[in-house]
This record gives sequence, structure tokens and C-alpha cells, in this order.
Amino acid sequence: MTPGDPVVAQIQLGILLRELRETAGLTGAEAAEHLRTSTASISRYENGKQAIKSEDVAVLLDLYGASDRDAAEALRLAAVPRPSGRRRRSASYRDEVPNWFRRFLVLEGEASDMSIYEHETVTGLCQTKDYARVLLRAGAPLAGTAELDRQVAMRTGRQEILTRTDPPPPRLDVVLNELCLHRVIGDDSVMHAQLQRLLELSEYPEIELRILPFRPIPTRNYDEAFTSPQRFTLLRLPERGTVLYLEDFAGANYPEDVALIQSYAAAFQRLRAASADLKASRDLIARVARQYV
Repeated sequence: MTPGDPVVAQIQLGILLRELRETAGLTGAEAAEHLRTSTASISRYENGKQAIKSEDVAVLLDLYGASDRDAAEALRLAAVPRPSGRRRRSASYRDEVPNWFRRFLVLEGEASDMSIYEHETVTGLCQTKDYARVLLRAGAPLAGTAELDRQVAMRTGRQEILTRTDPPPPRLDVVLNELCLHRVIGDDSVMHAQLQRLLELSEYPEIELRILPFRPIPTRNYDEAFTSPQRFTLLRLPERGTVLYLEDFAGANYPEDVALIQSYAAAFQRLRAASADLKASRDLIARVARQYV
């Protein structure tokens, strides 16, 4: 899902409108009264669940006292076309994106650089459809086939950012614990295809993929390579700085404490230093992949 995707634009617009409202010190009820709509509608607009007309956006921008720059950005997002050929797909995406993940989709589309650490499973941006399907089915065992198909399409559709041309694709610095290569998700054929996909992605000029082996590379902070079992992502945004994304089974959060963000950035550098180099990582992936043939 790219920044020009209608779903991403709608989510991004909602986030911006909420930020402007809160900066203005107004409640959702006050915004709803001014727009002559319901508080529930304001909530749906801000959560990216419902499209809002450009003229209504203009009314809210005036109420919020938005700067010329913010107003221009909001109106640009509101004007992103929704071609009929994509309308059904976009609606499906919107239905399958949990509220806590909406902000991440926007940030992922805006990021110029991402540092990603995964401890047990391959990160979403690198997953094959079959690998993603197994994980998503495990997370939603009661989901029907159609719903699962939509979830898989949403996850793999995010990979469009890796091959986009305008803006350029983000630079990815990925560290996967070796456990990700050995934990069997699905069956041997699923794992073989997934590791082949990692090898393919490792050749992309914008992607650096390293494996943190079971026996990490000795460094001054060698022992600290064992102290980061939690997955995390650092996203660098051109105008916002670095955002920390932490995800667990229940959802996600975005800590804003600068010291905490810096500690995760330092942890990533330690994990990276203890990882195999790019060539050795590819060799390790290829060696494990052969075990699944």
C-alpha cells in the first residue's frame, strides 16, 4: 500500500485532522457541532474508516486554525481519487486493518528508512503469501476464506513500497534472528519459498538483510545481543524524525520518550553488529533453505 493508495490517504488524512483538532484544544463533539454531523462521524473520519468530502475538510481546517501548509496537505489527501477499479479492494483493506495498525501503514508509506528486528518470524514486508496466510490463520482461526484472502492481500500489498519509483523506495535495514529461518511456518514448501524470497530481497539495492546467528559475532557488547527478544521497528520520517513501533499480541504502541527511542536505536546497532555480514547472511539463508527441499 503506497502513499497514493486511497486507503492510506484516508487514514493519513484522519490522523492529520485529529492532530489539528487536538492542537486547537477542541473535542470531537465540538467539531461535530460545527460541521453539523455526529460525534461518531468525526471519530470515523479521524480513524480513516469513512471518507470525508473536501468541502467538509475545508470547514474543519478553518475551525482548527490550520496553517497553510497543513491545510494544503489535508486538502491534497482529501482529493486523492478513488478509481472504481480499486474501490472494492480499498474497502476490503479498510475492513481488515485494525485501528492500532492504521497509523503504522501511514508511517510505513512515508518512511525514508526503516530498521526492523524480528525474533521469531519473518517480518511482514518480506513475507510470501503462503507464509503470511499461515500466520494470519493462526491469529484468526475463525476467519473465513474470503476474510483471510483479504488479510493476505493487505499484508502482501504493503510490499508495493519496495518497488515504487515516486517517491523512491525506503531503505530497509533488517535483522532477523536465525530462529526465523528454522521455525517452521506451514510446511517445508512454504519455508523453502519464504527463504528464497529472502534471498531475492537481499539483492535489492535498498535492502540490507542480516541474520543474527545462534552464535552471534563476538563484539564488545556481545552479551547484549541476547537481550532483545521483542520485535521492533524504527521508522525515519523526513519531517518528523524517528518513530518507534512496538507490536505485541494485543496491539501496538508508539512510545514518544526520546530516551527510550534512542535506547532501541542503540539496541538495533548492537544486534546489527553481532549479526553475520550481508554475504554470510545470504549464505546462511541459502544453506537453511536447502534443508526444506
